[in-house]
Amino acid sequence: MADTYSSLSEYERQRRANIERNEALIRELELAGLSAELGPVSTKAPSSKRQAAHKPRPAAKKARTIKKEESPAPRRTSARLAGLQAESELTRIKAEEDYALVQEKAKAERQRVGGDIKFEDISSDSLAKLWTFDDEDIDTQNEERVIAGDIVQLRKDLSALELFEKFQPNDIKITPERIYNIGFHPSVSKRLVLAGDKIGHLGVWDVDQVKHEDEDEYPQLYLFKVHARTLSSFTFAPSVSEKVYTSSYDGSIRSVDFTTGISSEIYYGTQGGEPDAVSEIHFADQNLLYFSTLDGELGRLDLRTPKDITKYRLHEKKIGGFSLHPSAPHLCATASLDRSMKLWDFRKIKNTRSHELQAKCLSTYESRLSISCTSWNSDGGIVCNGYDDTINIFNLKESATWPESFHGPEELKPSRTIRHNCQTGRWVTILRAHWQQSPLDQVQKFVIGNMNRFMDVYTADGIQLARLGDADLVSAVPAACQFHPTKNWIVGGTASGKVCLFC
Repeated sequence: MADTYSSLSEYERQRRANIERNEALIRELELAGLSAELGPVSTKAPSSKRQAAHKPRPAAKKARTIKKEESPAPRRTSARLAGLQAESELTRIKAEEDYALVQEKAKAERQRVGGDIKFEDISSDSLAKLWTFDDEDIDTQNEERVIAGDIVQLRKDLSALELFEKFQPNDIKITPERIYNIGFHPSVSKRLVLAGDKIGHLGVWDVDQVKHEDEDEYPQLYLFKVHARTLSSFTFAPSVSEKVYTSSYDGSIRSVDFTTGISSEIYYGTQGGEPDAVSEIHFADQNLLYFSTLDGELGRLDLRTPKDITKYRLHEKKIGGFSLHPSAPHLCATASLDRSMKLWDFRKIKNTRSHELQAKCLSTYESRLSISCTSWNSDGGIVCNGYDDTINIFNLKESATWPESFHGPEELKPSRTIRHNCQTGRWVTILRAHWQQSPLDQVQKFVIGNMNRFMDVYTADGIQLARLGDADLVSAVPAACQFHPTKNWIVGGTASGKVCLFC
């Protein structure tokens, strides 16, 4: 044994000495039980005598604690099992019911109503007062003599136009939704502003009348629900001032007679089971009405035989707007999403390969981006604008005398191009340039909205006559704007349905 111990290395001998010292310490501290639980710590198995001598002591018994009896807490009960509804559940159900009612109402408003519509919420006396004019007593010759053809004086007069003082633009909410088009009644004895909005309302503002409520004064406004979708345009028939003709994206054209308070449907078109949306309407004469569609067609409707409708295929894409030559209504200019403006002669019709009717195309203007609108003035000039941020003016003074055999240039060139921001975005109505129809001052001029909350006025030569606006009172872009047909009154409509009038 001694030889074996002596043969161990110094490290092994030190290790065994440590083990023996630890075991002695454990025995002294009477922790042999713990040592047994941890297992052997030596390479040599402990003898049975050593194990018997160091049995673990029994664990001491814990003192028994006596729990005090406590009164039991009330048990939670289920309101659902008891048939009761939580307050939050009642609120949720009410909110869902209110939302369903709103959805049903909105769906009902989007449903097109055919036939006649009677405006029963407005009395016949109010309508008669609204639609009373005294134009025979108005002398317009004096205004002609003062500023006829005088550009310098005209610029001073237009720049001197002031925002309507009686009410601020924020107080004149003519329609509940975004204004898509706006204009004046042709009368000069009464200032009457009309506007069509995004959901088919026709709003009318009697500028010179005031409504009194609770000792306060408000603008005299009237609202008529005419269409189920966007009211895209409106116009008046020549020499018939008591009726307004409206078009809509719901595929219908209606006449609104303010003397009787009845709106009558004169056309409804469908395409593939969906409404054939109408983008614009114009009269060629007292009975002949032309209309354009978002499918690229131009239609012709005779009010004397409204069921006989002729359609012409002019573009493969949407026609955003069109215009008839005031002195030669057989000539038509169309503006399309296909980036072109085309001139057509309806005296000569042909059939296309798809067996569709098409007028004779006289000339084409190609743009970099889509063209939003086109307008033809009484001197033969055309103005168009689009998303390429330009206003283009075409001088076609001899167009009224073009013979049926006339062939224009293959590519139409503008005589004047004006840079203008037309990037309206999603929430602002598309900017459209419109000529004054029959200016008393004999100066051809047009107006277009400005994205900086102004309205710009230009001549047929591209000379800017005025920039109308008020940074403090006009708080939105008057994107839809129009001249009075003869007087130098200008009105603009915003995306909030409000109006600013300069007169």
